[in-house]
Amino acid sequence: MAEGTTGSTVPRRQLGRYLRELREAARLSVKAAAASLEWSTPKIWRIETGQVSLRSFDVRNMCEIYGASPEMTEALTGLAKETKARGWWHAYGDVIPEGFDLYVGLEEAAVSQDSYQSDIIPGLFQTEGYARDVIRTHTRGIGDAELEGRVRLRIERQTILTRVTAPLTLRVALSETVLRRPVG
Repeated sequence: MAEGTTGSTVPRRQLGRYLRELREAARLSVKAAAASLEWSTPKIWRIETGQVSLRSFDVRNMCEIYGASPEMTEALTGLAKETKARGWWHAYGDVIPEGFDLYVGLEEAAVSQDSYQSDIIPGLFQTEGYARDVIRTHTRGIGDAELEGRVRLRIERQTILTRVTAPLTLRVALSETVLRRPVG
């Protein structure tokens, strides 16, 4: 992962969106904002697209230049602190497939998800044994330690269905063959 991109994707994207909206409401171009902050235009773009975390100090400077209210400034500086928080899935960094951390982060923040599966049971419904067989079948040459790590990750993801605060609403359509096809 590139420097400055650690932490959860969702808070970074939210913060970037709010900062972009503030900049646009202030009728500042990216170039004008960058000049006022003594930054490059690509840095503003990376911030507004949620690609990098920000320090609270930088958020305060942006809010001041954009004319944000004190309440909005406080809310955004608090959100900036959340951008550095690592999600639970980072503990699986050694076994998580490249790019999948983004998916898990978005899945964690989602309130609902729709899915159609024609070949396998969705990961959020898989048992340990089923997950083990699917992962072993689709990932050739995987070692036992990595296999078990990926199974634990898959099972851990299922907690979003039963979490106390805003459990995920999942709507799934399955092909009948998914239910009849043996795995392993």
